[in-house]
Amino acid sequence: MSIALNTKNTIAEIPRGKVFNYRFFEQFEASPEAVIKTVSRLVDDGTIERLSRGKFYKPEQGYLGALQPSDSELINTVLYKNGHLRGYITGAALYNKLGLTTQLPKTIMVAINGSRQTKDFGTIKIVTKPTNAPIDQKTVKLLQYLDVLNSASKVMDGEISETLRIMSERIAELTTSQQKKMIELAIRYYGAKAKATLGLLISSLGLSIPVSLEQATNPVTSYKLGLDPAMWPNAKQWNIS
Repeated sequence: MSIALNTKNTIAEIPRGKVFNYRFFEQFEASPEAVIKTVSRLVDDGTIERLSRGKFYKPEQGYLGALQPSDSELINTVLYKNGHLRGYITGAALYNKLGLTTQLPKTIMVAINGSRQTKDFGTIKIVTKPTNAPIDQKTVKLLQYLDVLNSASKVMDGEISETLRIMSERIAELTTSQQKKMIELAIRYYGAKAKATLGLLISSLGLSIPVSLEQATNPVTSYKLGLDPAMWPNAKQWNIS
């Protein structure tokens, strides 16, 4: 079977709305030029649409013509690179997902192991911010929680004490090994405020505070979050008010 025919047959099996790139085709490594040429012809004849450089999709047909992939599929094009997870949703969209705010943002913030980019797909806009923290299925939730603690005072229409109460409950639901890993990530990749806030929540849960976390916080810097002292009596221990 020719590479052109094989490529066409592979595309025929791809679900409509699914985004793919050249590496989706088994023949690409051996004959990249032939695959690229076939894909270009299929774009020209309208079989598939070009989403961005090197990325394509087979469109659904609506009343007004070809439909773009779903927002979740577009987000996945940023979260994954060649099938490998490299990012996670953060910012206002994360706050909404965790029940910290009712606001739905028009722009989705994604933390990635990569460069800063802005991608406007029309129906959705995605802005990336670089992070050096290791991103995989096991760390995503922990990094998302740390991102919230790092910017808890910025949660729109959220009351800071309530935000931390919700996050405290979520941290309590983590396994012991996940809690330890979260502390390790905070110490290595986050600033003093996030570490102090994490220390506050862990101590409020009655969990053991690692010496490494206490030593990683800045003892001469205070953090004004506007907390209710009745709800957070041990906040002063972490120089938080």
